[in-house]
Amino acid sequence: MPAAAISGTDSGGQRALRVFIIEDNVVLRNIIVDALRDIPSVDILFYADNEISATNWLSSNDGAWDLAVVDLHLRQGSGVGALNWCTTRRPNQRVVVLSGELNEEMRQKCLALRADAVFDKGTEMDAFLGYCKSLTA
Repeated sequence: MPAAAISGTDSGGQRALRVFIIEDNVVLRNIIVDALRDIPSVDILFYADNEISATNWLSSNDGAWDLAVVDLHLRQGSGVGALNWCTTRRPNQRVVVLSGELNEEMRQKCLALRADAVFDKGTEMDAFLGYCKSLTA
């Protein structure tokens, strides 16, 4: 499935944190989107559910996003490919990995690919949301 729009714009008048989500599980994606929408000044731009859609959207919207949230395990391809594409991002853009079943080796691989932070979906969702809130301050 290609990348798709899922949100509007910030209603507070200030520039919102523009978020792109790479997640193939619809239920988990909806949970993430709902949690992010509870943070003032967050605008969910688009989502992608596979590596090709993610990298195509990222390359077509180079400066349009502030935060990319990347799941490593996708139905087609891997979030690692999208993370690898993000190594050439602009200095003000952030990339976080939000994935399940992370081990220390995978965390280090993500950080080596310049992920700004790595969070486990099952145990670190509060820390992930705290990180996102800190980007809106």
